[in-house]
Amino acid sequence: MPHNVQTGALRKLSACCTLAALSVFATLASGAELRGTWSASSNAGRNLAGTWTAEAHPKTAGVTGTWTLRDATGKILMSGAWSASKSPQAWNGAWRSILAAGAGEYSGTWTAESSLAHERSLADLFESALRAVVTGTWKAAPYSGSWSIRTEP
Repeated sequence: MPHNVQTGALRKLSACCTLAALSVFATLASGAELRGTWSASSNAGRNLAGTWTAEAHPKTAGVTGTWTLRDATGKILMSGAWSASKSPQAWNGAWRSILAAGAGEYSGTWTAESSLAHERSLADLFESALRAVVTGTWKAAPYSGSWSIRTEP
């Protein structure tokens, strides 16, 4: 491929990637919804996985969304809504999840492993999951474990 064609293709690819990233950041900042997948393991030896949506609330710095628990074939086993907030100086916080149709509730705490500065928002953590899997730990007495999320472009 000639140098000028190769350079032009790289510029177009770079411009497209930049526009896509800016579009996602503007989408979350405007209160629009992001979505992705999650997985978790527990100290009880269980592995769980599903999907999630998230919507940032800039005035409160919190995030709310929906979740599903799916089996290995993709069938939805459980679904509900969730909310989370983070402490201002660290990647840790609290979460609460309500099962669909008010059939129950779970709550606990979480921590995240992130290269982002601690003062960044929880919305920023979800945005960073566009570039790389975000991981952390969770607790909901008497259980605990690890989790990971990935945001879909």
